Formats: sequence, structure tokens, C-alpha cells
Amino acid sequence: MKKLKDNQRGIALMAVLWVLVLLIALATEFAFSMKMEVNTTRNYKEDTESYYLSRAGLNLALAELFKEARFHSIHQEHGWITGNIVTASAANETSSSPGQEEPDTEQTPGQEELEEEETVQVFDIVNRTDIKLEHGSITYTIRDENGKISINSASKDTLDKLLRYSGVEGKIERSTISDSILDWIDTDKNHRLNGAEDDYYRTQNPPYYAKNGPIETIDELLKIRGVTEEILYGSEGNDEENKKTGIANHLTVYKISTVNPNTASEEVLNILFKSEQATKILGNRNSKGFHMNTLSNFFHITSTGKIADSRTEHTVEAIVEKSISGDKVQMVIHYWNDNVLNL
Repeated sequence: MKKLKDNQRGIALMAVLWVLVLLIALATEFAFSMKMEVNTTRNYKEDTESYYLSRAGLNLALAELFKEARFHSIHQEHGWITGNIVTASAANETSSSPGQEEPDTEQTPGQEELEEEETVQVFDIVNRTDIKLEHGSITYTIRDENGKISINSASKDTLDKLLRYSGVEGKIERSTISDSILDWIDTDKNHRLNGAEDDYYRTQNPPYYAKNGPIETIDELLKIRGVTEEILYGSEGNDEENKKTGIANHLTVYKISTVNPNTASEEVLNILFKSEQATKILGNRNSKGFHMNTLSNFFHITSTGKIADSRTEHTVEAIVEKSISGDKVQMVIHYWNDNVLNL
């Protein structure tokens, strides 16, 4: 009987040990689960805070755009700037107003006489980087869509020059792309000499139809005959002979009233203006920050909110149009992305 009791005490000890192991495992799993819940809650809280910080940055940008201005320009040191109206006589001078629509024909500013501003204009210098707010910071940028070529109203000659500047050397290749872009936009079914309509796109895999309407996104150009990712976005590598700089950064899908020479890139200036005019514009921009009193009406805003002592950040992006009717200023949002991935 003594031997049987010793065996029972051994079995009881093993049972207790297994119960302890089970309890330790449950406690560890519970602690890990709680830690995950705490991290998830903290991440959600910080992401929400950073989102509203980015929204605050967007509102700061809109406040800049609402301000009455004499010109909009890109300064080599201060970035996007707004010219202040300092005198009544200056305010009455002729300038290009935002929101004014032109006929459905492409403007050729290179053929127009541009006036050089004689007086030095005071402009705002605004800090848009690491603006402290509550438990985080805001960084936002304003980019000008009026400094780009409107793809939906560009002529064949303008498209050809743009493609040549981007590194497309072959004349036939440039003609094929420009004709195909124009065929994609126009409403008829007749293709130009080197263009493409349904008869070409129906042979692709998978087959599709020509849009015969305005281009709505820059990515849509990849559907058009001859346009590759290298031509649209540029190519990487050390092959200088076949290197493409890309055309996407010089194009906009919005119907801009006029190209703003104060904000256009050097490539766009050389495409749209005569060589001596482009040189003069760049010289004025380098010396005083702007060339002439020209206002823009389409703006690309990107705003990022960051949480202090955390890697959490949130970016929103919007394209807005500023229109003026009498004394009333209105902002229309044409594009909105409140969850931009910063990869």
C-alpha cells in the first residue's frame, strides 16, 4: 500500500506541473495579445492624429491660395511664392487672371510679346517645412499645374518637341506617338497618318477601344500606341544614348487658361517660347523671382503630418482650382487622395 501511495503522489506532482505549464502559456498568450492590442490602438491613434495634421497642412496651403495675389511664381530659393499687391496702381495693372477660359485651341505663348516687369515686387516667404503643431509637425508643398502643357489641347508640333526633349530621337516614333495621342482624344474614328484608332487597339491583348475623349489621368497615356513607361516616366541606368527623361512631369490633364511662364520648367519654356524669350524669362526668375504678373488657377497640394518621436506619418494630396467671380473666391477640388503611400 505504501508503494501505491508514493506513485499517486508522483502523478499528482506531474498533474500540477502540467497545469502550471498550461497557465504560464495562457498568461503569455494573454500578455502578447494585450501588447498587440495596445500597439494597434496606439498606431490607430497616431495615424488619426497624423491624418488631421496633414489636413491642417492642406488648409494652410488653401489659405495661401485664397490670398489676393499679383503673380504666382517658383523662386529658386524659396519655392512657390505669391506676389503681394503693394499699391493701388500696381493692382490695376494688366495681369493674367485665374479662371478665365480660352477657346478650345492651344495657346502658343512663344508667339506672343511678353512684357518684363520694371519694378521689384515684394513677395511672401512662407515656411512650409516641419511646422510644429500639438504633438507633431506639418510639411506641405504647393506645385503649379499652370506651368505644364495641357495634354488635351496640345498641338502635334508641341507634342513632337516635348518627345524630342525627353529623348525620343526617331522622327517616325515621335510622329506615331503624337498622332496616336491626338487620335485618342478626338471624337472621330479616322486615324491620322501615323495614328491609331479602334482597328489597332482591337488587335492588342486584351483588346480595347480608343477613348475618343479627353485624357483624365496621366497614366492613361500608357494605353496609347507607342507610349511606354520609359517614355512617360523616364528610364534609369547609365545608357545615355537611349536615356529617356520622361514627359509626365511636364503634362497636365486640366484645361489651364494659359501657361504661367513664372512656374514653367526650362523644358516647357523652350518648347512653348522662342529661345531668346525663354532665356529672358529664366533670367528674370533667377534675378528677382518672377518674370511677369501672371496668376495660376490649378494647384497641386501635398501635405504630410508627422507625430513627434514616432515613425507614424500620413500624407494627403489634392488638386484644386481657384476661380474668381467679382469679389468671391472659390476653390474646387478636382482630385483628392487622403491616403498617399510614401514608398
